[in-house]
Amino acid sequence: MSYLPLSRFKYNNNGTGRKSPQEIDDEYHLRLSGPSTVRTALFPALENTSLLDEAAIEKRSISIAKYPIYFVETHKINLLVANILRNSMQITKLANHNELPQVAINSYLKKLLSNEIIFTNEIEGVETNPKEIGTIIGNLKNRPGRVEKRLESTIRKYHDSITARMRQIDTLKDYRDIYDELLKGEIPPEKLPDGKRFRNSFAFIGTGSHAVHIPPIDEAEIETALEQLIIFMNNDDLVTLEKAIITHFMFENAHPFLDGNGRTGRYLLSSYLSSKLDPFTGLSVSTAIHNNLSAYYRLFQEADNIENRAELTFFLEGMLKIIEHGQLEVIQELESAKEQLHVTGEKLYSKFANLNDEMKDILYLLLQSYLFTESITYGIQDRDIVQVLKKGSKQTPRSRTKRMINQLEADGLITSVSKNPLQHVLSKAILDQILPLK
Repeated sequence: MSYLPLSRFKYNNNGTGRKSPQEIDDEYHLRLSGPSTVRTALFPALENTSLLDEAAIEKRSISIAKYPIYFVETHKINLLVANILRNSMQITKLANHNELPQVAINSYLKKLLSNEIIFTNEIEGVETNPKEIGTIIGNLKNRPGRVEKRLESTIRKYHDSITARMRQIDTLKDYRDIYDELLKGEIPPEKLPDGKRFRNSFAFIGTGSHAVHIPPIDEAEIETALEQLIIFMNNDDLVTLEKAIITHFMFENAHPFLDGNGRTGRYLLSSYLSSKLDPFTGLSVSTAIHNNLSAYYRLFQEADNIENRAELTFFLEGMLKIIEHGQLEVIQELESAKEQLHVTGEKLYSKFANLNDEMKDILYLLLQSYLFTESITYGIQDRDIVQVLKKGSKQTPRSRTKRMINQLEADGLITSVSKNPLQHVLSKAILDQILPLK
């Protein structure tokens, strides 16, 4: 017989009638005490799904937090974990400077960062302007300490996570600090936390009067849940991926804020995976969730159902599949862009052999930026080109690089797209010569 959630196990194999409460209880205790079971000290808020809408209208809690989160180390979970670790190694190898030039790697990371911001907001119905996001990403290192534009604080927080500056969470205050830093300027005043640190009023997850989850009802219950989670997060006895996913569930289950829970929860998952695996995996999470959104929501609804008694076996399997899906997209894109860079790079150096080496290098840098990004707004800027050539074997002075950029523009090989900051891209004429025909 296949292994099923308890909410489906209750039905007899022939589809008629149900198993007795005692049979279901026996199965639960069998699972909870099994040799392959991992039991935690986390007690999430669970509810009877048939009562959710009525409770939401009446603004009353029906949640019960008496079952500990547990999961069974199934063959499927172990296989998915192994796949993800192997994919991370492949991504790290692909993104090594011996395999790809640094500008190509940085350009692709900027693309992933932009997509992560766009999709984590889109999941919540928050509109974003891709061009504005690209502009902020392109100028991050040149605007230290100046958080002025919308989403700049969010982008900086994600950027910190890919540069290995993940914040350790040891106290309840840490959660609130991360929330404030991540979503500065993004939450309307009336939706900011109404408690000391967290939400202190009734809330439900759903649309209109249709609820899919009623989280802890006040700040005291939220703090209890998050205090359990802090202990769990800082326990090194669990497999990294399993701990990250269970943490994601428990945070979203607690729903500690009036607004911004999803964005905060996905940021925490993304930053953790960036730190423990690789930044490419971390920055593909929200994109992968967005591409599998219905499945993502179903995983939460099933896990929140009290009939399943806090079993996260199936939640883990589903989330691992989503993470793996994001990784496979990254691998496919990197391999494709790498091959295209090899072919077009050779064409570029061959067709423009009459140029000096530094001019050809400038064109090659712009080619990397073109192939590994989707938007010119976070493509390589003139000042970046200056720095690359200055650090190169010829240690080209800034003034000489600027003169060569101007000459390439005058010759119609590159086009100016921004005056502040100065930025150029390959001209259509040059792209038509080196890109494969479609």
